[in-house]
Amino acid sequence: MIRVHFTAADLGRVTFPTEPHPLWEAALAARALGDRSMSPVARRWRRTAAPRVRGSMRPLFKLISPGGLFPDFLIPEVAGPGLEPAVEALMETPASVIRDELEPWLPPEVDRYMRGLLDGRAGSRRALGGAVRDFHQEVLVPSSGELQRRYGADLGIRSRAVLHGGIDALLSSLHPDVEWATPVLTTYGPVDDWTADIHLNGRGLELYPSPLVSNCLAMDNADRRPVLVYPCADLTDATTDDAAGDALADLLGRTRAAVLRSLTHPATTTQLARRVGISLASTSDHTRVLRAAALITTHRTQGTALHALTPTAHNLLTGACKGIPGQIANS
Repeated sequence: MIRVHFTAADLGRVTFPTEPHPLWEAALAARALGDRSMSPVARRWRRTAAPRVRGSMRPLFKLISPGGLFPDFLIPEVAGPGLEPAVEALMETPASVIRDELEPWLPPEVDRYMRGLLDGRAGSRRALGGAVRDFHQEVLVPSSGELQRRYGADLGIRSRAVLHGGIDALLSSLHPDVEWATPVLTTYGPVDDWTADIHLNGRGLELYPSPLVSNCLAMDNADRRPVLVYPCADLTDATTDDAAGDALADLLGRTRAAVLRSLTHPATTTQLARRVGISLASTSDHTRVLRAAALITTHRTQGTALHALTPTAHNLLTGACKGIPGQIANS
């Protein structure tokens, strides 16, 4: 669980990057290649991106933990735009910072590259910089158009939320797994039993949408503005009226309709149970019925089940099927 505590000053300091940060994109994409619970968008991206990975990129992947976490120094603050200034800033990270962030998580014996990085050796720094450059050029650039389109579409949705309802509307509608109850924003991280409390204390918050994450991630460094990464909105999302919700509940039953509506953003069984407020056993039963009716798909990897809507369900929710007028709301 991640709890972000706002002050009145922080509400006026919520920002978004105007475009994706190169090193955030590299870290999130490298993480996505090993993520067990991915959205359909990220899975499609991985099918085309994974074959482009080369051995020269290994230094980057060594900094992504099996649980999907990565050190703050991999994503330094950079004043200017572009990849090169960011890579230069990364390679200039003091060895003491690298040791402080990495040593608590590393085994007693590490390979030559990692030992060089901990000791601040120029060869290991160059290897990391080269890995990031190669990853950007070979893996990210070929898919950058689609990823940036989704990033821009999400910013458009957030801009409309602020225009029509202010910061409260923005924070209340980020994602089904994000809850806003003034002055605390609560969400769930990549590990169920992990809890972090982030006290902004006037530093503000940068919100960072990504189509390559299925859970929220947070960075809280005392020397910079905290960042919350959240899953981009599904481009098929829309708004609803009460008639649509009632008709869907009449057709499927109230709880099952809520389960289906919640899957406008793909979710694991645990995430879905949280969104709807039902038990895991009940969630599993409802997803089994919806799957048998060809309304959802379930992708299973290493013990994790990720549920998503089928095209039939999208048509049902957007009113293409007779008797279900209107459109569906974000849960």
